[in-house]
Amino acid sequence: MLWVDEIPAFRRLMKSSEVRMKIGELLRDERDIRLIGSFEQIVEGLSFNSKETRPGDLFFAVAGNNADGCAFVGEALERGAVAVAAQRELALPASVPLLLVDDVRRAKARLASTFYGFPSRRLKCIGVTGTNGKTTTSHMLKSILEQNGWSVGLLGTIHHLVGKETIRARTTTPDTIEIHRYLARMIDENQDAAVMEVSSHALHQARVEAVAFQAGVFTNLSAEHLDYHGGIDNYRRTKARLFAALPDSSTAILNGDDESSGFMKEACRCPVLSYGVDVDAQVRGIIRRLDIDGFSMILKSPAGEVDVTSRLLGRYNVSNALAAAAAALSLGVSLPAVKSGLEALRAVPGRVETIDLGQDFRVIVDYAHTDDALRKLLENLRELTRGRLITVFGCGGDRDAFKRPRMAAAATELSDLTVITSDNPRSEDPRIIIDDILAGCREKAPIKVLPDRRAAIELAISLARGGDIVAIAGKGHEDYQILNSGTIEFDDREVAREAIWKRSL
Repeated sequence: MLWVDEIPAFRRLMKSSEVRMKIGELLRDERDIRLIGSFEQIVEGLSFNSKETRPGDLFFAVAGNNADGCAFVGEALERGAVAVAAQRELALPASVPLLLVDDVRRAKARLASTFYGFPSRRLKCIGVTGTNGKTTTSHMLKSILEQNGWSVGLLGTIHHLVGKETIRARTTTPDTIEIHRYLARMIDENQDAAVMEVSSHALHQARVEAVAFQAGVFTNLSAEHLDYHGGIDNYRRTKARLFAALPDSSTAILNGDDESSGFMKEACRCPVLSYGVDVDAQVRGIIRRLDIDGFSMILKSPAGEVDVTSRLLGRYNVSNALAAAAAALSLGVSLPAVKSGLEALRAVPGRVETIDLGQDFRVIVDYAHTDDALRKLLENLRELTRGRLITVFGCGGDRDAFKRPRMAAAATELSDLTVITSDNPRSEDPRIIIDDILAGCREKAPIKVLPDRRAAIELAISLARGGDIVAIAGKGHEDYQILNSGTIEFDDREVAREAIWKRSL
């Protein structure tokens, strides 16, 4: 294994945008890749999408769910690819080397790390996985590390923060080539750490296989993406891959309040640091206040105790704060920095985000798009409201149809009024999605059905009275809506602001 001190000096000084490498150098630590062609071929970039291939690229012919990457090798060559990695022999021009690999995705991960100079070994990298809470926990951890004096990059659902640049996220966890390119750019920008949301898709597709994490965080586990993973057991095993891959020198940060943490612990070979509210965890939160203005708690840890106050709402954000605190403490961050980092974070976009234009009721926008997330959101808001709880939600199309009646059950059990609408219907007929939702509604529950999401939000806000909470769930930070006819601009937060303003006229 080649560590940072063994990387040639010219590679350490080279900017991520200037990388050029001979195939022989790229393969220097690889024993299972068979090369047909010249070791001297220069590679100037990596790609797996033929349409995004540039001159000088090594093209990875990835076998996808719907298409074989080998079918796009011709297009990649036309666009300037100078080498190809594939799982079977291909007829290529004599000047184009072929890298024969057992698994293209895993080879892509390893070679991307090598190509960009093993950037994850030169940063403090923390991976955060779980069904819910990844985004908030990641932002909390970033805030703590910055209060400790570190410069911190972030790769996540809302956006990727690399140096001073904000990059719109296409997926929660980028492709492995992008991951290592972004990490290398963080090094170019003299950043110290990278916090990364790690999705189950990313783990299944080996996107983070070559990332050297110093800590892995588990938030919780409930049913999601089961159409992709084929069941909750497979989903749990996929999440555990992050912890099975952590080296002995790393730390696993596990939620003692979630029963799946036992499964994650069994996968570990590194030390475990537990956190929780309802159990005797190593990092524990004793809640002192929980209301519509946030929470306060006593944070107990091996490093001591400290009082923490946060503007973030809900009991589950206490858990997210403990996860971030435990991860930071495992990295040697001081307890005062933990306190100041948690207290400095005022909000996370689209995560229990308050829309406040001075009205006498609360409007909350949240990303909750699973039955477990919606139930937890509404349980927390139910505990905080002085009036009625009005909920607006829909379900996405083309995936996880099983959760539609479950989300309806959660909404109608916990809300005084439920407004059922569209989310991102994609190619499905919104009426069919709504019919699936209606099948789970509590009998005689007050509901209204408006497929037009804008009209649904406007109705809910028009009906709100002083002391009520209007919860708009499902899309959170998203500024678009995916319809069968295409993607349109749509932001729940902006629509809510417009509705509040109109109401005040």
